Amino acid sequence: MSGHIYQHYQPEERIFVDRVLDWFEQVEGNYSVVSTYFLNPREQEILQTLGNKRELQIFLSSDMMTGETEMVKAVLAPDFYELDEDDFDMALLEIRYASKFHELKHAQILGTLLGQTGIKREQIGDVLLADKRAQVFVSKKMVTAISQSVTKIGRATVQFKEVAWSEKLEIEEQATRKVLLLSQLRLDKIISESFNIPRNIAANMIESSKVKVNFRELSKKDFQLKAGDLISLRGYGRIKILAMLGLTKKDKQKVEVDIIKNKKR
Repeated sequence: MSGHIYQHYQPEERIFVDRVLDWFEQVEGNYSVVSTYFLNPREQEILQTLGNKRELQIFLSSDMMTGETEMVKAVLAPDFYELDEDDFDMALLEIRYASKFHELKHAQILGTLLGQTGIKREQIGDVLLADKRAQVFVSKKMVTAISQSVTKIGRATVQFKEVAWSEKLEIEEQATRKVLLLSQLRLDKIISESFNIPRNIAANMIESSKVKVNFRELSKKDFQLKAGDLISLRGYGRIKILAMLGLTKKDKQKVEVDIIKNKKR
């Protein structure tokens, strides 16, 4: 059966597909409750698709809080199971620091947590920054290790305090919606048109591992895109492909996108 399933996914996604099928077997075969690590949107989509019509329940942490999070944890459980919030093994940590004198950045926080604790990336969820405050979602079992290991981020002395999910910072991203006219749906062309940069620079960024599609690094500048794809370009921002709107009279594809630029740009 796995061979038939694989045809719907990219080769690099097969390891995750196998992992999901193993989770399902634990739930359906042993009546176990499985709490996943943090899943990106593409992994969430795969999980939900493979779980369709299976004899189990899939709960997402995002369904239990106001506002969206990009990374979520999932709980897989038998049909009769009643969910408890603790099943997610997830904590929201407020990062306390002297915001009057320091500014924390996403990359600083993430890099410090990974570098000083030794925990894996999959145990860290969204990093939230707003109004000179900082928060991070982590696996609950990692709270003690983080609190004891990390006392500074950059030059700022920090402390971590666990807070309720209801205290999550609300982040508003400003997206610009555009319709691009493209002769081909190549990765380098859509990056070039979206951010108004030369195509050779876009190609160089792709080849330098600075571009991800659906949260996976790609080095092929001619990779063909489709509706629903999310492109992340380090230092610039993200592009969400919303829809293909047909061809112009000159046979160019009209592509509707949302462009979210980094604040510094």
